[in-house]
Amino acid sequence: MLFIRSLLSNFFFYFFIIGSLVVAPFSFVMPRSVIFWLIRFQSIHALINLKYLVNLRVEFRGTENIPKFRKYLIASKHQSLAEGVFLNYAIEKPSIVAKRELLYIPIVGLCFKKANFIYVNRTKGETPIETLVRKSKVSMEKDPRPLLIFPEGTRTPIGETKPYKYGITALYKGLNVPCLPVAVNTGYFWPRRKFLRYPGKMVIEFLKPIEPGMDPEDFSDILKRTIEKRTNELVLEAQNQSTGKV
Repeated sequence: MLFIRSLLSNFFFYFFIIGSLVVAPFSFVMPRSVIFWLIRFQSIHALINLKYLVNLRVEFRGTENIPKFRKYLIASKHQSLAEGVFLNYAIEKPSIVAKRELLYIPIVGLCFKKANFIYVNRTKGETPIETLVRKSKVSMEKDPRPLLIFPEGTRTPIGETKPYKYGITALYKGLNVPCLPVAVNTGYFWPRRKFLRYPGKMVIEFLKPIEPGMDPEDFSDILKRTIEKRTNELVLEAQNQSTGKV
């Protein structure tokens, strides 16, 4: 039964994504709000899909910690495709620091360009980190929006740890804005590069923002400890949930 439910869930998830990509080119000549709606639609259909096909609910915690103003960083733990999908639902129109390779995917790259996501090509006389900070600062001044970055740079399976890359620290120092840490247990229910989707309660939790002005090394240490500690607690909660302990 789990296999069949997962099969249906995957089918409809990618069916709606492909359908959105078919209509997306029409949005390129329309106001940018249209592409934001298409991106948000991926979150909406995924929420419905998981709830009714897999009996997997998504709970957003700590939403009161989300800053009311628009200039801030979001540093999220990255275990699954779920963070990229559902953070666009909980946060209004975030910009995203994305891999440059995504630009070369037909239609997807153009969609992300239309949404003004941040990609890094090394600029003459600058390191990639300097280019990232400069582009992010210009983008945030022209179009004040939260900037989402995954500090690990890639999805990390449950039970593994990866170092946080320097990009998040450079952005924190260079932009001088608060940083909103995000802890998750998404990889327990929607594992990285796995077919099956498991029932339960997937949690994405917004932790208390780290205010600007902190020493960069202290910031990096606090950010990682805060996210990893709460993520481990959420994963334990999911494990207890699946064994009937909670």
